[in-house]
Amino acid sequence: MPRLREKLGLPGNKLIGERWRARRAEPHPAPLFVFGNQKSGTTAVAGLLAAATGLSATLDFAGAAEPHIGRLYRGETSMADFVRANAWAFSNALVKEPSLTFVAPRVMDHFGVARAVFVIREPADNIRSILDRLKLRGDLDALDPARIDANLTWRRQLAGLDLGFPEDHYVATLARRWRAAAEVYRGAAERFVPMRYHEFRADRAGAVAALAARLGLPVTADIGAVLDRDFQRRGTPRDAREFFGAKNLARIVNTCGEVAAELGFEIPG
Repeated sequence: MPRLREKLGLPGNKLIGERWRARRAEPHPAPLFVFGNQKSGTTAVAGLLAAATGLSATLDFAGAAEPHIGRLYRGETSMADFVRANAWAFSNALVKEPSLTFVAPRVMDHFGVARAVFVIREPADNIRSILDRLKLRGDLDALDPARIDANLTWRRQLAGLDLGFPEDHYVATLARRWRAAAEVYRGAAERFVPMRYHEFRADRAGAVAALAARLGLPVTADIGAVLDRDFQRRGTPRDAREFFGAKNLARIVNTCGEVAAELGFEIPG
């Protein structure tokens, strides 16, 4: 039953618990936000940064799932009302929720926050990771909706409905989503401390220490014991052309290539 309720977008135990705790919670006056597209590595970066610096952390929250986040995107819910309804999630010193990426400047303005972390991942690798999470192939000509075993939030993201994208091929839609996240970063780059996921993956300890230094946060704990922890289910890295096929990889290149190059990424092909 909980799984079915989640798929249908109905309130589950997690959301009910969050709403109950929110009644007595106070939002943190100036949380550190960690933004980035879904499956770009935000959870690992935020989790290790919190562990290294001793910050209390929110790593995703049910109140930012559909249908709630879509109402925020469309302006049907104000930022003040959204924060109030999710006061418990915003009460920690570090808040990581990728769905907030697409309203990042508005969130930061609401709290009067000058800087936030933005995790960026090479687009083909990012999209492959999303599809791995959903157990979907990347080389299909079209998706069969009946074979998508995902909740309402993921279904709307796959279709681009949450961000108001026109109907399109599923890989093209996810490419448009990556670009939309990258455009948020480019539009306010001076407000973000970037973390490139491939650099983080190559040296987690060094990357976290460097990030903490850039944020002016003292490192108070040794994170050696949790460096290899899987904060979320890992995907399986594969050759992009093999995973997507030439046609679908071209969709990513056409949509993301120019912006990716500006951000220092080369889409393999």
